[in-house]
Amino acid sequence: KWVDEMTEFHALLSGTLAVIHLWMYATGQEVLICLDAEARLWGDMDMCSMLPIWNSIYNSMSIMVNCMTPYHTDINGWKPWLDMLVTVGDYPPIDFVTPTLKLRFQYNLGTIIALSGSALEHGVGYSDGNHACLAYYMQQNVHE
Repeated sequence: KWVDEMTEFHALLSGTLAVIHLWMYATGQEVLICLDAEARLWGDMDMCSMLPIWNSIYNSMSIMVNCMTPYHTDINGWKPWLDMLVTVGDYPPIDFVTPTLKLRFQYNLGTIIALSGSALEHGVGYSDGNHACLAYYMQQNVHE
Protein backbone atom coordinates (compact mmCIF):
# COMPACT_ATOMS: atom_id res chain seq x y z
CA LYS A 1 0.00 0.00 0.00
CA TRP A 2 2.80 2.46 0.90
CA VAL A 3 4.49 1.96 -2.47
CA ASP A 4 1.17 2.69 -4.22
CA GLU A 5 0.68 5.87 -2.18
CA MET A 6 4.21 7.07 -3.02
CA THR A 7 3.81 6.64 -6.80
CA GLU A 8 3.47 10.33 -7.68
CA PHE A 9 6.23 11.35 -5.29
CA HIS A 10 8.63 8.73 -6.64
CA ALA A 11 7.85 9.89 -10.18
CA LEU A 12 8.71 13.46 -9.11
CA LEU A 13 12.06 12.39 -7.62
CA SER A 14 12.88 10.28 -10.66
CA GLY A 15 11.94 13.09 -13.05
CA THR A 16 14.07 15.52 -11.08
CA LEU A 17 17.02 13.16 -11.30
CA ALA A 18 16.51 12.84 -15.08
CA VAL A 19 16.92 16.62 -15.32
CA ILE A 20 19.89 17.10 -12.97
CA HIS A 21 21.86 13.88 -13.68
CA LEU A 22 20.63 12.17 -16.86
CA TRP A 23 23.43 9.58 -16.95
CA MET A 24 22.59 8.41 -13.42
CA TYR A 25 18.89 8.26 -14.28
CA ALA A 26 19.58 6.15 -17.39
CA THR A 27 21.90 3.84 -15.45
CA GLY A 28 19.28 3.38 -12.72
CA GLN A 29 16.60 2.57 -15.27
CA GLU A 30 18.85 -0.01 -16.96
CA VAL A 31 19.58 -1.68 -13.61
CA LEU A 32 15.89 -1.95 -12.73
CA ILE A 33 15.24 -3.66 -16.07
CA CYS A 34 18.11 -6.09 -15.40
CA LEU A 35 16.86 -6.77 -11.86
CA ASP A 36 13.46 -7.66 -13.27
CA ALA A 37 15.00 -10.10 -15.77
CA GLU A 38 17.17 -11.71 -13.06
CA ALA A 39 14.25 -11.98 -10.63
CA ARG A 40 12.25 -13.83 -13.28
CA LEU A 41 15.22 -16.09 -14.04
CA TRP A 42 15.70 -16.95 -10.35
CA GLY A 43 11.96 -17.31 -9.73
CA ASP A 44 12.07 -14.62 -7.03
CA MET A 45 8.32 -14.01 -6.76
CA ASP A 46 8.67 -11.26 -4.12
CA MET A 47 10.96 -9.24 -6.38
CA CYS A 48 8.81 -10.01 -9.45
CA SER A 49 5.72 -8.66 -7.68
CA MET A 50 7.45 -5.53 -6.32
CA LEU A 51 9.43 -4.26 -9.33
CA PRO A 52 6.40 -3.44 -11.54
CA ILE A 53 5.00 -1.12 -8.86
CA TRP A 54 8.33 0.33 -7.64
CA ASN A 55 8.46 3.43 -9.82
CA SER A 56 11.45 5.12 -8.20
CA ILE A 57 14.64 5.14 -10.22
CA TYR A 58 16.51 4.69 -6.93
CA ASN A 59 17.05 1.08 -5.89
CA SER A 60 17.46 1.73 -2.17
CA MET A 61 15.86 3.83 0.54
CA SER A 62 16.55 4.33 4.25
CA ILE A 63 14.36 6.09 6.80
CA MET A 64 15.80 7.96 9.77
CA VAL A 65 13.20 8.95 12.38
CA ASN A 66 13.55 11.52 15.18
CA CYS A 67 17.30 11.48 15.30
CA MET A 68 20.12 13.89 14.79
CA THR A 69 22.87 12.80 12.46
CA PRO A 70 26.41 13.82 13.37
CA TYR A 71 28.69 14.77 10.49
CA HIS A 72 29.34 11.70 8.36
CA THR A 73 29.71 10.39 4.83
CA ASP A 74 27.43 7.62 3.64
CA ILE A 75 28.77 4.13 3.02
CA ASN A 76 26.10 2.66 0.74
CA GLY A 77 26.14 5.03 -2.22
CA TRP A 78 28.71 5.79 -4.87
CA LYS A 79 30.60 9.10 -4.96
CA PRO A 80 29.60 10.24 -8.49
CA TRP A 81 25.90 9.64 -7.78
CA LEU A 82 23.38 11.94 -6.14
CA ASP A 83 21.31 10.81 -3.19
CA MET A 84 18.02 12.57 -2.49
CA LEU A 85 17.09 13.40 1.07
CA VAL A 86 13.47 14.30 1.78
CA THR A 87 12.11 15.67 5.06
CA VAL A 88 8.67 14.88 6.46
CA GLY A 89 7.02 15.51 9.80
CA ASP A 90 6.21 18.30 12.22
CA TYR A 91 9.24 19.97 13.76
CA PRO A 92 10.81 23.36 14.43
CA PRO A 93 13.40 24.66 11.93
CA ILE A 94 16.67 22.74 11.72
CA ASP A 95 19.71 23.04 9.47
CA PHE A 96 21.35 20.63 7.06
CA VAL A 97 25.10 21.25 7.17
CA THR A 98 27.94 20.32 4.81
CA PRO A 99 31.02 21.38 6.80
CA THR A 100 33.50 20.67 4.00
CA LEU A 101 31.78 23.25 1.79
CA LYS A 102 30.93 25.47 4.78
CA LEU A 103 27.26 25.45 3.74
CA ARG A 104 24.18 25.48 5.93
CA PHE A 105 20.69 24.97 4.48
CA GLN A 106 17.31 25.37 6.14
CA TYR A 107 15.95 21.83 6.35
CA ASN A 108 12.26 22.63 6.52
CA LEU A 109 9.37 20.21 6.09
CA GLY A 110 9.21 19.00 2.49
CA THR A 111 12.76 20.00 1.60
CA ILE A 112 14.53 17.81 -0.95
CA ILE A 113 18.32 17.91 -1.01
CA ALA A 114 20.31 16.19 -3.76
CA LEU A 115 23.96 15.55 -2.94
CA SER A 116 26.64 12.92 -3.10
CA GLY A 117 26.36 11.69 0.47
CA SER A 118 29.32 9.36 -0.08
CA ALA A 119 31.57 12.24 -1.13
CA LEU A 120 30.38 15.11 1.08
CA GLU A 121 30.38 15.07 4.85
CA HIS A 122 26.96 16.20 6.10
CA GLY A 123 24.76 16.22 9.18
CA VAL A 124 21.57 17.47 10.81
CA GLY A 125 21.17 18.77 14.35
CA TYR A 126 18.72 17.82 17.08
CA SER A 127 15.04 18.77 16.87
CA ASP A 128 12.21 18.44 19.40
CA GLY A 129 9.51 17.62 16.87
CA ASN A 130 8.53 14.46 15.06
CA HIS A 131 10.44 14.24 11.82
CA ALA A 132 11.88 11.76 9.38
CA CYS A 133 14.34 11.78 6.54
CA LEU A 134 13.66 9.55 3.56
CA ALA A 135 17.07 8.92 2.01
CA TYR A 136 16.97 7.63 -1.57
CA TYR A 137 20.20 6.27 -3.05
CA MET A 138 21.62 3.68 -5.43
CA GLN A 139 23.79 0.96 -3.97
CA GLN A 140 26.88 0.41 -6.04
CA ASN A 141 26.81 -3.39 -5.58
CA VAL A 142 23.38 -3.55 -7.27
CA HIS A 143 24.95 -1.97 -10.36
CA GLU A 144 27.79 -4.49 -10.59
